[in-house]
Amino acid sequence: MMNMNMDMDMTGGIPWLDQPVMLHSSRKDKCKLTDAQCSYRNYSWRYWYQADHVYALNTVYFCCAVIAVFVISHLLVQVCPDWVKRTRVWRATTSVSRYMSYRGYRFSVLKYWSPSLGVITLGIVGAIFFFGMQGLDEDILGSAKLMVALVAMTLGPKPYYWPTDASYGSSPPIATRAGWMALALLPFILALSVKANMISALTGIPHEKLQVFHHWTSYAMFVLALIHTFPFIIYHIDKGDMVKQWKTSLVYWTGIGAIIPQAYLTIMSLPFIRNRFYEFFKATHMMAAVLFIVFFFLHCDFRLSSWDYFIASGVIYFLCLLFSQVRTYLLHGIHTASLELLPCGLVRVSVPTVIKWAPGQHVFVRFLTSDLHLLTAHPFTISSVCHDPDQIGKASELIFYIKPRRGVTARLAALAAKQPGITKKILIDGPYGGVSTHHMSRFDTLLVIAGGSGGGFSLAMVDEALRQSGVTTGEDESGQESRRHLQVVFSTRNTSIADWYIHEIESRLSQSTTLPGSDIGFETSVSVHITSNRDSTLSTSTLDSEKGSTNKLPPTDITTTGSFSLNVHRNARPDLPGLLARTVATAHANPMPNGKKQRIGVLVCGPASMLHDTRNAAALAQKRTFGGEVEELYLHSEPFA
Repeated sequence: MMNMNMDMDMTGGIPWLDQPVMLHSSRKDKCKLTDAQCSYRNYSWRYWYQADHVYALNTVYFCCAVIAVFVISHLLVQVCPDWVKRTRVWRATTSVSRYMSYRGYRFSVLKYWSPSLGVITLGIVGAIFFFGMQGLDEDILGSAKLMVALVAMTLGPKPYYWPTDASYGSSPPIATRAGWMALALLPFILALSVKANMISALTGIPHEKLQVFHHWTSYAMFVLALIHTFPFIIYHIDKGDMVKQWKTSLVYWTGIGAIIPQAYLTIMSLPFIRNRFYEFFKATHMMAAVLFIVFFFLHCDFRLSSWDYFIASGVIYFLCLLFSQVRTYLLHGIHTASLELLPCGLVRVSVPTVIKWAPGQHVFVRFLTSDLHLLTAHPFTISSVCHDPDQIGKASELIFYIKPRRGVTARLAALAAKQPGITKKILIDGPYGGVSTHHMSRFDTLLVIAGGSGGGFSLAMVDEALRQSGVTTGEDESGQESRRHLQVVFSTRNTSIADWYIHEIESRLSQSTTLPGSDIGFETSVSVHITSNRDSTLSTSTLDSEKGSTNKLPPTDITTTGSFSLNVHRNARPDLPGLLARTVATAHANPMPNGKKQRIGVLVCGPASMLHDTRNAAALAQKRTFGGEVEELYLHSEPFA
């Protein structure tokens, strides 16, 4: 409700907008108060005619500065040579930053797993900026008042409302600054909302890991919008003309028209609500977003430079969207997906394609049929590796293993059950995220952890590691044999899924031993943990010897060859912190033949509790990296959400 001081003709107008319509409104100002009152009114931090420069531009500078920190960090990682990365300063900086990136907290009562400590720290810095102080008011001189001001920017500067000794303006100062800061967040919120976004391109951070900032900046904008709205209501109630303003002022109607869909978007995006009504929110959020933008645009009514932020938002959003759509429709085109319902209950989707992807990446799939939500695209993690079509003589296959839940995944399972092998036309947007092939080839020890339907993610990682085994290993510079280590841990409470996973992983490892040179490349061990004793329907190859037992049993060694071992643990969860600690200790005790310390890669996909335990264990292990016991410990995590 930017009902601010403006010297312009308010008598004429077109619907919803005042005349004359311009890109920017006038900054001409004539103060008719006393010199002292004009000085007070025109002070930098409360002068309405420069409020966009003071508050909106500073918000833009703050957001750009935060992004710049990560852009510079990303560039340094790309260009710095290995000898620099082995220095103590680099190792210390990397260890601290990764500790901040991995460390998380669990609130059992709320069933909530927090973002990483680094994300929380950025959130606190942002909260101090948006709801803290941008500039000292000359009224805030006492140390006690200064302490209060430093922790609340919106509430810190004074006054909140204009004094009553003269007519300083109809826009309360607290509402002015909150409104401009909220508007300045709009380009960043839209930039973070798209999958192929500029921030990911500049920082190297995939879009799914930026979603938390899309949510938090949206929450901040909504709080600022409320702080902008209520002072006007209070002001006009005190003035006694609230009813008149409500009946005659279009600025109130456009403000309400903007804040209602904004409230819907904010409340529905809260995790515990969004996860419960995901399909409904996904289908309605775009319409709510359009309504919000339209009414917000009309509400701002070209005051000062307000429409510049809509222009910037539109350019950023539509360029990113155009890139995504061109890639989806023109470069990728229409694909054909085959559906199969596996005995374990998972839906296997296979798509022949010439698209290239990296291990662990995901794509957004749009099914071109009305019975599978034609208007929405759904994310699926790729469970296969990309091959060169010229080498294998055919196109690679995108393979997804999907656990049916609600909505489109339940419909996929129903279709596959009714018509095995049924095909559907699809569009593919992506791929996104994942771990680069070059990055994976650097690790001497790979620890792959997965839970439930995250098993498909781990299969892709295992496939990629085995594909590299004959290429990236062999003899080192001293002529000594160099061996890499692959450890896979899979956990599920469903014995039929465990049986499926055992078959898949055993098939891959058995085939790898027949490849030339593969036996000298890897030492591999696989552990499958079945955490529930309620289902005793494992296949005879894994449970015949202990059918009917519900007690905790020692691991059963299924397969042991010169290259890999595969073990099953029943009624027991994997000890992830202990596992990671032992992996680091083993790597420290077994440096590479050339004397270099080992590099460890930890790749995890699973439920929130599994990610939480793995992240915290990887955070604690950074002390071992800083101490020089291993050269590097890197974590890539991917949640189910």
